[in-house]
Amino acid sequence: MNTSSSRQSVQTRDQVLVAHAQNQIARTSLSQDDFAQALSREIYLRVPALKIEMAKVPDFDELARQNDVSAFVKATGRWLKRVQRWLTGDQEMPSWLEESWVNALEPEFRDHCINELAGRHGLTGARQMQSEQCANKSFGALIRALGDVIDTGSEVFDDQVMCEADLPHLPAFVTQCRQVEARAGELGRKAESLLAKHRPSLKSIA
Repeated sequence: MNTSSSRQSVQTRDQVLVAHAQNQIARTSLSQDDFAQALSREIYLRVPALKIEMAKVPDFDELARQNDVSAFVKATGRWLKRVQRWLTGDQEMPSWLEESWVNALEPEFRDHCINELAGRHGLTGARQMQSEQCANKSFGALIRALGDVIDTGSEVFDDQVMCEADLPHLPAFVTQCRQVEARAGELGRKAESLLAKHRPSLKSIA
């Protein structure tokens, strides 16, 4: 993923959010309209009702239940134009929108966005596993992330050093390293949790 640049440090949070949404739209079959509707759903899950009413965010699930095609089309058109203005930077994104915006992204792009936002403060974004199945998925994601790091790292270290000549590769390398950190952290915490839960039985076996 190449949404970052050597000028990342001067990007605003809005620009980071927009870059990841644009990247998703460019790289997947999901359109601006798909993202706009996903954003609306996330807003209704996370934002207080009064704020939603003041911002006039359409509830597409409710509009679909009403089966009013005309109202649905009009609401879609108005909301899509607002989202497009945020995507192009023509209109400033309100701060209360940020969490919903991140969660409206597809998982891969959401993870990249969270890690880039966290990385601006020297942190690593990580998610809590919700099930045993997630551990298996995270291990697969860790393997993929390691593969990405190896591929990009081979370009960076082809001359045995990291230097200014490697600047074009470094934004992707940083993002990929943070993905490895996040996935490894998830798995490490899962393992620690299981160890703590079963430590008495482990002692009895010993």
